[in-house]
Amino acid sequence: MNNKRIFFVCDDINAPTGGIKQIYRQVDILNNNGFNAFVLHRWYGFKCTWFKNETKIAYYYPLFEGIDNLLKTKSNEKGILNLLLKAKNIYKKNIKENLLKIKSKSKNISVKQDDIFVFPEVYGPNVTNLLVNNPTVIYNQGAYQTFFHYDLNLKNNDTPYLEKNLIATVVNSENAKEYINHAFPKMTVNRVRYGIDAKNFSFNENKKRKIAFMPRRLRPDLVQVINILKFRGVLENWELVEIHNMNENEVAKNLKECAFFLSFSINEGFGMPPAEAMACGCVVVGYAGKGGKEFFKEDFCYPIEDRDVIAFAKTLEKVIKEYELDDKPFVTKGKKASEFILSEYSMEMEERTIVECWTKILN
Repeated sequence: MNNKRIFFVCDDINAPTGGIKQIYRQVDILNNNGFNAFVLHRWYGFKCTWFKNETKIAYYYPLFEGIDNLLKTKSNEKGILNLLLKAKNIYKKNIKENLLKIKSKSKNISVKQDDIFVFPEVYGPNVTNLLVNNPTVIYNQGAYQTFFHYDLNLKNNDTPYLEKNLIATVVNSENAKEYINHAFPKMTVNRVRYGIDAKNFSFNENKKRKIAFMPRRLRPDLVQVINILKFRGVLENWELVEIHNMNENEVAKNLKECAFFLSFSINEGFGMPPAEAMACGCVVVGYAGKGGKEFFKEDFCYPIEDRDVIAFAKTLEKVIKEYELDDKPFVTKGKKASEFILSEYSMEMEERTIVECWTKILN
């Protein structure tokens, strides 16, 4: 058993967010295998409740205050900044009470010199400087967000990836590993595999004429594709299903009914939604989003070059018309997709790669 404490820094966002759920799962797996890991939140008492968990939680308000101060000096990526800072409003109605709680010494962790802090990739070039005396790790789930909050100053070499206290970077796909290795050739990069729970996301052959999608992913492209097909009369016998604000069980239930899933992934580290759709037997049409290339196989899905709206619309129209004539080949494709995903991205594979990764980091 390794007694070093590992704190995964995590924003207080209590809404379906794949990256946050992966942090919780990694902490659970580590604790189940003799490590001493925690999800580190800002506000005392906060815990994600949109999925079942008994994850170990700790709190350290001063660190998040430091992160806020770092991000306030940056303005290039206002969207992600707003997302990160809106966590402050989670407990808006009880802000005074929570400030009193969080500032109590008994509620914040007491930082030890050998505590390891794991940061997400989106906090900018100076985040590890907040804990210069502690070993740090970057858990990079979105490789193409690596340089959020950076500038174009050629003399500014600030980055956590070159800091002496960074002991490793953890990524979630081969594409992400290639990205970080190319940007920082001397960096130690470890890849973990995501796992998809076959107890929830599993093949269902009884499909309905339903098309699922994530309404917030590349919405301009989504609106174009749907409207092109609508005005061409292709969708008259079909129902659209928005996968949005659902818990995991609701997502799985809806995906199992849908014949197709439209992927509008863009610059993803991995891309969990299309993988979950494949596990449920959906035939996926759309963008692999870089990180998803490793599972967007032409044997069972229809990859489209990123942002090629015309090709997307033409391909989707073609497969819909073919499905209406004979759905059996698509059921077969869906079964192949499900078998591939549940084999390559099993819960057992996820656990094994996480344990191997952290054993390597700590030894």
